[in-house]
Amino acid sequence: MRRKGFSFVEIVVATGVGLVFFGGLIYFASTTRVETSNAENYLRALQIAQETIELIQAMPLSDASSSRVQIFEGSLVDPGTGLSGKIPFNNTSGWQPFTRTYPAEYSKAWFYRKVRITPVPAGVPNARFIRKLTVDVFWNENKIPERIETIGAEPDRMRKLTLSTLIFDESEIY
Repeated sequence: MRRKGFSFVEIVVATGVGLVFFGGLIYFASTTRVETSNAENYLRALQIAQETIELIQAMPLSDASSSRVQIFEGSLVDPGTGLSGKIPFNNTSGWQPFTRTYPAEYSKAWFYRKVRITPVPAGVPNARFIRKLTVDVFWNENKIPERIETIGAEPDRMRKLTLSTLIFDESEIY
């Protein structure tokens, strides 16, 4: 009489193959989740930079000086509450943001923004009509920064995105 069944060695080999297969699937799923989260933060940083450029472009160029665009700088998270801060805007601009605060998802990456307006070098033709606007957006990936607000120095963040454009002064006489 012959018994039908699996030997102990066959069970161990089948379990090992199953563990390797499912371990690979779990690793792939967790890596994909982390990469998707990083891509979300990158796209949010890009959106913040583009939004800042649009807010400044909506200002009269006479108001778009280094001292007046500082309202757009700083942390997008309120240091006191840890929640998303208000969207800054210039009262004289023709465009106003529809919502007044950033969504709660923005506070998870601790976004920080810096804005610079610089004149174009004099050697460039028609340089007196043009200003260079640069927006730097800094953020963290799943890590709370030691300092939420940074005065004068680089912010305590892991990632950085820089977006630049030129602003044309239409009020200048040609």
